[in-house]
Amino acid sequence: MSCSISILGGVGEIGMNMYVYETEKSAVIVDCGVMFADNNFPGIDYVIPGFDYIEKIKHKLRGIFITHGHEDHVGAVPILLRKYNLPVFGGRLSLGILAAKGRARHCPFELNFVDPRQTVRAGDFSITFLPVTHSISDTYALHIETEGFSALHCSDFKIDQTPVGGEPFRPADFTALAEKGLTALLIDSTNAEREGFTHSESSIRDNLLKIFRNAQGRVFFTTFSSNVDRFKQVFDIARECGRKIVLEGAALDRNVNIAADLGYVELPKDLMVDLKTAKKMDPDKICYIITGCQGETNSTLYRVVSGERKDLSVKEGDLFVISARVIPGNEKNLINLVNMIYKAGGSVVDIGKNRIHVSGHASQEEIKLMVNFTRPKFVIPIHGEPVHLITMKRMLKSMSILDNDNVLLIEDGDRLTFENGEIAKKDRVETDKIYIDLRGHFAIDEESVRERKHLSRDGVVTVVVQKNTDGSFELPPVVETAGFTPEEKSIQKLKDFLAEHMPELMNDNDYDSTVIKEGLRRLTKRFFKKTLDRRPLVVPVVLEK
Repeated sequence: MSCSISILGGVGEIGMNMYVYETEKSAVIVDCGVMFADNNFPGIDYVIPGFDYIEKIKHKLRGIFITHGHEDHVGAVPILLRKYNLPVFGGRLSLGILAAKGRARHCPFELNFVDPRQTVRAGDFSITFLPVTHSISDTYALHIETEGFSALHCSDFKIDQTPVGGEPFRPADFTALAEKGLTALLIDSTNAEREGFTHSESSIRDNLLKIFRNAQGRVFFTTFSSNVDRFKQVFDIARECGRKIVLEGAALDRNVNIAADLGYVELPKDLMVDLKTAKKMDPDKICYIITGCQGETNSTLYRVVSGERKDLSVKEGDLFVISARVIPGNEKNLINLVNMIYKAGGSVVDIGKNRIHVSGHASQEEIKLMVNFTRPKFVIPIHGEPVHLITMKRMLKSMSILDNDNVLLIEDGDRLTFENGEIAKKDRVETDKIYIDLRGHFAIDEESVRERKHLSRDGVVTVVVQKNTDGSFELPPVVETAGFTPEEKSIQKLKDFLAEHMPELMNDNDYDSTVIKEGLRRLTKRFFKKTLDRRPLVVPVVLEK
């Protein structure tokens, strides 16, 4: 039996993870996540994989299998489930987060909770959930088997023997796969450039404790809203330092309460206070845990620092602890926020001088260990940008257990087909991206995104002509601009240029409005390109009396 792996997202970028394992009769989806948009996407909050290929194979789909509850792996699942009624399998915390998303959208899902090392049958596939350590509990590598093929889909992981939540990493789970024989290892490449081992999550506790003890005023702590293990440490530290906790941020409040309901974290009533109570307390007795570690404009951190929040703002002596790596593209957002914090009298813990964050991803030695544990025939780097994927391939060349050609570099849209343990074919499937604007919940295609970029760079020109009842046009047309202001003489030149060339748009007195508008657009673009070196969006309007 042949089996193919199709990459719909997550290879060549950080985020937007989505993979399809497929036989002739069955298909399963692994993860369906979002990629957070940066300043290159004006007005866009995040990007998700397109579902064109899913539509083609929908008759074969047997379920969605979730590795863990981070947004870059589960954020787009609710959107996918609006179109396809599929069962979802995953850990309790991951599916608890999904269930809350479903309730918020009035869209209940069929959720199937799994236990560590449990095997699920889905059509031609048997899928075993093998626990790994990461920065969120209930993270799994998926052992996917079908006749003549087996793969370990190891997305986000590291080898942590002292995790804050869950059991330590257990090598025996993975050496057992080598004994059975493993066709392919799909493995997280995010930290492939980092030498050595990634530090344990518990290793940052002493540094955080020292920072909290030395803080004289209010403490504002932020990390990713799904980093429950980090919050668990902060709760313990706050109690030890005599500080109460305020949770501020919808996603944060949701995730922490889900984790508490499922027993992953304790939420003592005597530790938690509301905002009204906190404002009456001494500054050195309170810690605000807030969202916004990437400087997102809709986050609590941004609204507090920018002054948008009237009930909570930066004061003299406030200390901000940003416990997260900066995702490429977000650097400028955070620099601006840090400057605003200092201008308002607060300060920010220097993440470069104080170890207050550790990665949830494997570094080079852990990647090598996983390859050694599992002894796959092929290694396929995933979950990374080209620099991570290529660095991993170069690094693994030195390992004697792998042939040089058996580390496979792929990208979104690639499909690998395996037969009898060998690669039978590599081809392409339909892939695209969907851009989400949360204000109004718009789903936008790539053409509309290009138009938005166009608008932000070169502005817009509106050209209005009036068509009379006798078929003639009143000239020159009315011209208005937005996003830039040309000199009046340039506007007059454009009007004269259009009036001169309008007759070219008319053919035997057949004044078709569509033809006229397209001609106005073409002429206006030509004028601006030649005279002002601009390429504004042109909106032609034909009014009829």
